[in-house]
Parts: sequence; C-alpha cells; structure tokens
Amino acid sequence: MALSTVQLTPASIAAPAPAPAAATRCGPLDVAFVLDDTGSMGGAITNLKAGINSIVSDVVAASGGDYQLGLVTFKDNITVHTNLAVGNAAPVTNYITNTLAAGGGGMEPEASDEALNTVVNNLSAVGRPQNIAFNGVWRSNATKFVVLVTDARPGGFDDVHAPVDVSNAATRANQALAAGIKISSVYVPTSSANSSVIVPIMQNYATTTGGAFVQASANGAGTATAIQQFLADCRQTDVFMHDQPTDTGVEPNPNGSVWQSPDIKVCPTLADCAGIQPVVGATNYVHVRLHNPGPYGSGTGLGTLKLYRTPAGGSTTWDNATNGDWVYIGQQSVSVPAGVTVVKIPWSNIPGPGHFCLLARWVSATDPMTFAEGPNTALNAKNNNNIAWRNVQTVRGKVLEPVKSWFTLGNATGRQVKSDLLITGVKPLPGTVVIDLGPRLFERWRAGGGQGEGVKQVGETQVQVDTQRAALRGLLINPGERFQTELTFTSGAAGEFLTHVVQSFEGEDQGGVAYEVQIDRE
Repeated sequence: MALSTVQLTPASIAAPAPAPAAATRCGPLDVAFVLDDTGSMGGAITNLKAGINSIVSDVVAASGGDYQLGLVTFKDNITVHTNLAVGNAAPVTNYITNTLAAGGGGMEPEASDEALNTVVNNLSAVGRPQNIAFNGVWRSNATKFVVLVTDARPGGFDDVHAPVDVSNAATRANQALAAGIKISSVYVPTSSANSSVIVPIMQNYATTTGGAFVQASANGAGTATAIQQFLADCRQTDVFMHDQPTDTGVEPNPNGSVWQSPDIKVCPTLADCAGIQPVVGATNYVHVRLHNPGPYGSGTGLGTLKLYRTPAGGSTTWDNATNGDWVYIGQQSVSVPAGVTVVKIPWSNIPGPGHFCLLARWVSATDPMTFAEGPNTALNAKNNNNIAWRNVQTVRGKVLEPVKSWFTLGNATGRQVKSDLLITGVKPLPGTVVIDLGPRLFERWRAGGGQGEGVKQVGETQVQVDTQRAALRGLLINPGERFQTELTFTSGAAGEFLTHVVQSFEGEDQGGVAYEVQIDRE
C-alpha cells in the first residue's frame, strides 16, 4: 500500500524500507500499541485489522519468541485492553481482529498525550478517566516500542487543544527517552485542517526517542505497513562504560571486579579534575565518560545516563521500580557520537558522612541491557556494559592520628549467605587498620566460629587486620540486611597508601571500596 508521506529516520531523511522483521532477530521485544479508536479512524482500523496477524508474527519471529505486547485505545478517555505480559499475542490479535471498532469520540482533539502518559509511565486508573492500570513491566533487556496511531491533536481529557497539550506531548517524548522507549507514530490525515499542528508533534515523538514517523493515506491505507516497518527497526548501538581499565565492553566482563570504573569521578565544578572526595553539604558534579562504539553495535547512541548513590560498601540490591539500596541523584539525556562523550551531572546538597558508591546506568531504546537486571548490582554490572560502579574513598589524616571511614555489608542474593570480608593492601599502610563490626555483626561472626586470617580482636566489637592481607570469614547476613562497619586507619609514616576492602560470597566478588589513604606529616 502506498504511503503519502514517509519519514523513517529521526533526521527526516528518506530511508530504504528495513528488512522484514523476521530476518532481523531483534532479541527481546516489548511493544505497546496505542490506538485512536474514534469514529474518524475507521479506515486505519480496517487496515490494521487486515495486517495485525502479520505484524504480530513478525514480532514473534524477530524476538525469537521473547516478546511482550500491550494494547491501549483512547478517545477523550483511556481503555487498557492488554497489559504487557510475556507471550501474549493471542489476546492482542483477537481483540484487534474481532472487537476493535471505530466509534464515538465526538470532535477532536483526543487524549493521545494522556494515553502515552499511561503507557510510558505505567499509570494506575486512580483519578483518571481510565478503566484499569497499565501495570505491565517494561523489561530492561528488551527493545521497547510504543506505536501511536491517531488523526487528532493531543487534548488531554478536556477535549480542548491548548499550548499546555503541546507541552505535555513533548514531556511524554522526554519521559519515553529517559525510559529507553521508542515512540513511532502514524498520522492518518482524515482531515487536513490540523495537519500543520499534528505533524510536528508526531514527528517530535519520533525524533526525541529514536523512533520513526509515517503519514499514512487519508483512508488509512499504509497504517499496517508502517507499523511493520517500525517494528523491524531494531538497529543496535553500543555505548559502554569501563568496569576497570582493562575492560573492553565484552559482556559478561571476564576481568574481575566491577566496582572500580575509571569512567566515573566527582569534581567540584564542570571543569575536569583528577577526582576528589565529595564535599558534604556542597554541590559537586559527577563526570561520567561514555564510549561509543562498544563491541555490539555502531552509530550515534541516543539515550539517558542515570546516576545513583549508596553508602560505601559491598553487596547492594537493585530494583528497577524502587532502585533498591540505591538513591537517585540525577540524569541527563544525550546523543553520543563515535568517540568519548563526558556527561556531567550535578550532585546537590551532598549528605554525610561524605563517601558513597556511585552507579551509572545508560538507558537507551537502541541499546538495551543485554542481560535482564536482577537484584544483585555486582552481577548486573558484570553482565551489562551499560552499567558502571565506582567505589573509591579518599581518607586523609596525619602521622599517628587515627582517621575513620566506613564500609557497608549487604546481601542482594535473595537467600541467607555467609559472607567474607577481604582486606588487601595494594600499597600497604605502615601502621594499623581496625574494623569495628558493631554488636550484631560481631556476635554473628563469633557465633560462626570467629573464622579469619590475619585478624585479632582488639576491643569489644573491633578486630585489627593485617594491612597486607586479611579476611574475616563466615559473616552471616540475611536477604536485604545492611550492616555498616567502621574502619580506623593509623599510619606511622607520611605518604599515599591504598587498601581494598571487598565483600565476597562463595568466592564471588560482590563489590568493594578502594581506600586511598593520604597521610601528611603535620
């Protein structure tokens, strides 16, 4: 079927039709259809009915059977018919083929902007003219699409198109970009009266998120073909961050620890720096280097860098909905051409005690996580080159003056474990390192036999460790528990020293901190 106007690239340059989706092997796909079903959309809906079996078959084939579909329709209200769920082709195809019909709606505009709000942001029906919640889970390892089909301007729920609706539509595009979701849009010009307003809005959805825009024929011809072309476009870019200097972006990373990324540092200003300890109560800037391309794609990367913090320590829990143990700092959406791009995110009102682990995540519709993120941050970082973790603590003091720092032990495995705390003097301190486990953790260690190497008890809950190599073994930690320990460094000589403290389960590194101990003579 002929298309009256075709725009298949964000740059508004005509492009050849992509290969059939069945030939592309896209990997996991999450696709939500957002359809205007008002009376004027009869032609487009008829066209979609004729093509939906082919569209869904292409999704199934391209994803290797690893897909989720969602279906939402809108007038001046929103109806969620199918939530995202694994392998749910049948209810979507059955509804579109046998039930979907154009009717009602009155005059335009329609609630396309709010329908996108529902789908992109997983909104409930509370306080909205919406039948049920859209609560399916967008998977972090899937290429995520929203397909919007309409002939109307966005008008929210009040059936009035105003400047605020244009702003709301732009916000939906930015939110989709931040969530790594492509919005591809089909405009059906059933009336040309508002085309000059509608087309830029629909194009902005596509250009902002890396999707595509198509103007079908006034009778709806070309709608199904356009959607097939949208979903065939699972081109992959590959922006990555190093886990350690030897990291090449290969997934999973075979090179050991993943908590020493050289691509994350804190600076007092936007200007580059060697990296400093965050200043409590101040605003600093977290500088993150993004590298393009990695080993799995090419082309300019479009996405959002998101930044989080947690107290210095080992095993931490990640949750895609709540962030788990990680506290959100900020984000920035950027375009990443070939080479290195430095993103600088402000970190305001930094809380005490003044040191944190930092986590950076690159979220992109063309560069999803290769491995679905689970609760174990260390495993997520090892498996995905979109994630980087940086744990460096600078400890400053004077000769023979004790200086303190902290290390937090956690358990992100979902089961009770016996954890080891490993201390390695990369450049050993000429003095002492004492760890205060606190009463609860110390009691558990003692109850488990007080196992360790290079350790001796020096207080009620304190142990002194060998500054070159030591280990506390069998620290029992339940799922979700967090224990903060206190470290005291005392040096008999001035200089710069480096001690690594690492939490380990069954020989597997779960995260650690590099303590850079700087000792002055006076």
